[in-house]
Amino acid sequence: MAKSISVWLVLVLVSFVTCFGQNPGKKVAIDGKDIFYHLAGIENRKFGQPLVILESNHASSFDTWYKVIDNLENVPILAYDRAGIGQSDPFDESPTPENRTRQLRNLLEKLNLEPPYILVGHGWGSMLIKDFAMTYPESVEGMIYLDPVDESSSFEKMITIFNQAGWDGEKIAKEFFEVRKERFQQAPAGIKAEAQVMYEFALGEKSNPKLYDFPEIPSAILLGGKHVGYMENPFEPTLTVDYQQVVNLLQRDRISNFTDLILNRQDSEMILLSNYMHYFHLQEPEKISASILSKYHGDPAKKLVKAAQKYDLEQFKKYLEGLETHTLNGEITEAIINMLGYDQLRKDQPAHALVLFSYNLEQNPQSANVYDSMGDGLVAMGKTKEAIPYFEKAVKLGEQSKHRDLGLFKKNLAAAKGEE
Repeated sequence: MAKSISVWLVLVLVSFVTCFGQNPGKKVAIDGKDIFYHLAGIENRKFGQPLVILESNHASSFDTWYKVIDNLENVPILAYDRAGIGQSDPFDESPTPENRTRQLRNLLEKLNLEPPYILVGHGWGSMLIKDFAMTYPESVEGMIYLDPVDESSSFEKMITIFNQAGWDGEKIAKEFFEVRKERFQQAPAGIKAEAQVMYEFALGEKSNPKLYDFPEIPSAILLGGKHVGYMENPFEPTLTVDYQQVVNLLQRDRISNFTDLILNRQDSEMILLSNYMHYFHLQEPEKISASILSKYHGDPAKKLVKAAQKYDLEQFKKYLEGLETHTLNGEITEAIINMLGYDQLRKDQPAHALVLFSYNLEQNPQSANVYDSMGDGLVAMGKTKEAIPYFEKAVKLGEQSKHRDLGLFKKNLAAAKGEE
């Protein structure tokens, strides 16, 4: 009897236990339907500061994320129940990945939540964040996949995997899919509708095969390997082979495929949590939070290069002013800002370079080098006369500190005065 409990009921119980005592979310009307959501750390969000969006697994409400949210202090976060799940009203349209992307976009616009975004997807939620990222690639700064759906979940790939194991691949795959189809027959309508989309996707009937690919965006993939308690076999399926053998075989294939994927990517990693099952963000929220923060903080130098390409001058100033809110202490160094400033000069963007040099001057008022760089920026802008005081200050500070580039500072000053 205990093993016959349906998955959707298990998930409802998990969500209830997780959210007990937590602050309630809010509702907002989207196309006449109420969407239940929760915002955290949003009050002081700066221009260009990433918003973390938490996308739950199939049949799960956003309550399963509260432990992770508690570990992300001062990080802007949006968690929500998809239409037809949890406390959100169902929409009339089918919950396909494309429709889910549009619904999320409408929610973000309604709440005035501008990009960039860090997308976090659990299980089926990983497919949904991939569709969003493929639709709006310029809006996404990082991706976190928790036990994501991949091609090993498809009917055709399962046949291949099972055949390689010496089984009757087509027979076992059909049995496995029948189990999956029956899992949510007694579930609420919204959960059942999403389950049908997942089932059709895995069969290849109504799927976008590109969603099995992973966007070229800095990513972290976290996989759980342990199946315990009700996860061992909650449905009492009749399979020709042991259910746990099937699950383990598919998991080994996934781990192998994800390893190959990560080894061919930049700014990405895979973490294997061998002691935990599918909902390991309930058991190890600290590890999940750490992976999210790695993409949230990112590389400030790379962030600034992209921002200089993306934003106009005023937006770039605002972005630089708020950058410290989403980078680790000590990572925005004088040397990095100076290097990026000269990179902007080489790219014929002297105004953006001057923004960087000005920032460096404010942060490091006793550095001879930043005054010299400021002078170079002004000269590049055609403001040679205005550059002279900065070169003079560079020489003065350079003499006091016996700076190794003092000769260069004097040369730049002489050139600005026309004395060369």
